[in-house]
Amino acid sequence: MTTASQVLPFLELNRTISDAGREWQRRAREFARDVVAPTGVALDRMDAADVVADGSPFWDFLAQAHREGFTKLSGPAELGGLGLSRLEEFLAMEEITTGDAGLSAVLFLAPFSAAFAYQLGSPELVEEIARPYFSGADPRLHSCWAITEMGHGSDMLTGHTPSLVSDARGDCVAHRDGDGWVIDGAKSTWVSSGATATHVTLYCGIDGEPLDRGLLAVLPTNLPGISQGPPIDKHGLRALNQGQVVFDGVRLPAHYVLMGPDDFSIAVHSVHTLANVAVAMLAIGTGRAAYEGALKWTGERIAGGRALAEHQLTKNRLFRMFMALEAGRALTRAVYTYNYGEGDEGRLGSLQHSVAAKVFVTDASMALCEEALQLCGARGTLREGVEFADGSRFHPEKLMRDAKSYRIADGENTFLELIGGSHIVAEMQAAQAAAEVPSAV
Repeated sequence: MTTASQVLPFLELNRTISDAGREWQRRAREFARDVVAPTGVALDRMDAADVVADGSPFWDFLAQAHREGFTKLSGPAELGGLGLSRLEEFLAMEEITTGDAGLSAVLFLAPFSAAFAYQLGSPELVEEIARPYFSGADPRLHSCWAITEMGHGSDMLTGHTPSLVSDARGDCVAHRDGDGWVIDGAKSTWVSSGATATHVTLYCGIDGEPLDRGLLAVLPTNLPGISQGPPIDKHGLRALNQGQVVFDGVRLPAHYVLMGPDDFSIAVHSVHTLANVAVAMLAIGTGRAAYEGALKWTGERIAGGRALAEHQLTKNRLFRMFMALEAGRALTRAVYTYNYGEGDEGRLGSLQHSVAAKVFVTDASMALCEEALQLCGARGTLREGVEFADGSRFHPEKLMRDAKSYRIADGENTFLELIGGSHIVAEMQAAQAAAEVPSAV
């Protein structure tokens, strides 16, 4: 099945990309076209419960992605990962996201627990969680990231921002139990892959402590006392199951804990610099799919006796789409490779740059999808999409629903701007204090 996306690949402006990187980009483009896009459309039409049921196309997709390496692109080679650079990983993931953003999010989150175990865990944890995942022996292995709660959404990301963190207490908390912990409470119904994940990367509070003190842990979801709620029925990203993860007296062995309360704010800061730019990367694919589909449609649609693309105003509109997309693409790629590179070397990336990429690109992606639907006219509102001359289809209505979700995911955009601005000001004030520069009177 050919879709509108991947029809017109972007001009690659980076002349330093390796042959291996270009080869993975090509493979990912074909995988997106032949597997990701049609699977995403099929899952978008299904009930949420059916998406995760046995026999769903979701499981075939995940198994094929494992076989072809798309769940372990930058994973450590010594454990079975492909060891690609962060730039090469970005190239492949952009292509996959252009096929379907929800399924791309599943693949992006899949190695979370294994990667955290490898980078921060004990040798015991590496053998228990990281090696089995990167070996690819079990294609159903995949992770979720559990940080938000029903009583705490975007504010869970303020644990690293002293001017914003509150004295609020978490809904999901850990209690000391000898040399281990016991966890009670629930994470929100918005945990991505929460209904299906075999492992969870957990950010939880500590009983009686504010949100800036907690635990970072990785653990299997089959531990006694853990239950996973049904997937929620939602507006967009319907191929990405989201559901609640509940903890009822779950005993957490000490070796599952990667960072404790004294380092928790650093753990939140670190994951925030990575997660926000990752959302921007996913949104780039959605915006790109909208642009490519609109470009193809306007080249075929006859209006006023000639192709819509030949009209002067349409050329202006297409160029504005192209310009916004290229700007977002350049920002996101730069921040992604920098922040993930810093993280791989044990350093913190730039939080304000990550927030800037997330807010700018998700806003731009929403505007691109809206413009694409507008250019398609009434046909753009159809669930079955618009049909091209070659029989392929373009789904601007679906893309617009997907794009809307990303303006809320991993922090609501307006609140993220407050976090980003707070860090800019804090760094400025720290520099002033270090230089003993007085404030202007």
